[in-house]
Amino acid sequence: MRHRKLIGLSALAVVLIGAQPAYAATNAVDGSITAGSAVCSWTNGRTSANPPSTLTIDRASINPPGGNLQCGGTAVTLNNSPVVSFNDTNGTATGDAVDVTVSILGLNCRYRVTNPVFTRQGTTRDYVGGPYTASRVSGFLCPSTTTIDQATLSFR
Repeated sequence: MRHRKLIGLSALAVVLIGAQPAYAATNAVDGSITAGSAVCSWTNGRTSANPPSTLTIDRASINPPGGNLQCGGTAVTLNNSPVVSFNDTNGTATGDAVDVTVSILGLNCRYRVTNPVFTRQGTTRDYVGGPYTASRVSGFLCPSTTTIDQATLSFR
């Protein structure tokens, strides 16, 4: 069960972030995802714009060597550059998709979460979402789905 949680965590870790006033915007995002006791996180991901404008999170700024995505020893790669749109009236942010490959014990599992929704925390640009079900895209021996308990995105 631990491997399933690690795979799920890694799958969604690549889409989330939060906490600076809008005037301090720097086109950057920090994020984390939690699945069971596993946590994946990164800092200083680049974005194409600042909220509330629709933006793209640059996967090259998340994945090593250009980024610092860490998942407690599990290798994770973000396969897409997620597009995030904002609805300030509802206090939400929605990603188009998060597509990741998780490598555990020599097994590569690819998972995708479509249209994850995050809720803004107060008046900040910090967002929290979950739980999400990530569906297997490839990896015959991998679980068909995995659960992401929580994801966070902090735009700054």
